[in-house]
Amino acid sequence: MIKKLVTYRPSFTVRILTGLISFIAIIAACMVAGVADLTEALSTRDAIYRSRLIEEGARVYMDQCARCHGVEGKGIEGQGPSLSSSNFFNNRVKEVGWNGTLETYISAVTRSGIPLKSSPVWEVTHPPFLERFGGPLREDQIENVVRFVMNWRQAPIDSVDVIEAPKPGEAFAPLPTPVPLTAAQEEGKNLFLSNGCNACHAIRGVANGAIGPALNRIYEDALKWIASEEYKASQGKATTPEEYIRESIVNPQAFIVPECPQGACPAGVMPPNYGDTIPAADLDKLIDYLSTLGRPAE
Repeated sequence: MIKKLVTYRPSFTVRILTGLISFIAIIAACMVAGVADLTEALSTRDAIYRSRLIEEGARVYMDQCARCHGVEGKGIEGQGPSLSSSNFFNNRVKEVGWNGTLETYISAVTRSGIPLKSSPVWEVTHPPFLERFGGPLREDQIENVVRFVMNWRQAPIDSVDVIEAPKPGEAFAPLPTPVPLTAAQEEGKNLFLSNGCNACHAIRGVANGAIGPALNRIYEDALKWIASEEYKASQGKATTPEEYIRESIVNPQAFIVPECPQGACPAGVMPPNYGDTIPAADLDKLIDYLSTLGRPAE
């Protein structure tokens, strides 16, 4: 029996079948490996393509949307709400009663705008951006903006300076009564406008500039920046909000705030000669007015 097993020779037919089965198995293995490689390659290409669309959306967002919603989508007081917070991604659709997805909500608002103010906390209405509705953007540009905004969902921003949209029922709640300005402060507000500061800076109810930082809470912001490491490492010498505001006007290059509505705050844009062109008495009134913005009630 052992001899028969050792000397066994399969028939020609068996050898043909065995070879054919082995060949088919090898071909099948190669095909599986090839499909896996192709799937991986297609997935990589798709990821690269989607990344490029998000990058294009970022360019359009910075050009058209950041002035109201902020570079990081945290919102700007009086201009527009956050588009990058957990609350926006998790609750906004429910809050407004939207029946579709968040993507379709963002797309619809961007396309057609919101012709009426949804709350008195906003100084402006949301304009339409689609070309068909009188805006500057094509369909594909708007869809890329939606992709860019939705990309924030991977790492929402929930810092204390996020400006959330009012919840339903809060939209038309009365705003706090502002403290009346003194006569000198009123003159300072007029000087803010007559010297063209409103072209670059936003103040709720006064100006909508979007080149320099918003000044809605300049007193509070000054306290924050004076205590910051960035300011300490700069040429800034102020120790009080009033000194910080004066320094920002007469020596604007001493310290440049890192973030403006449309990106990093540009150096060399603010004229450096206001200390010479604005009379000292007028400068005092301007600083007095600006110091009321964001100052805690006494």
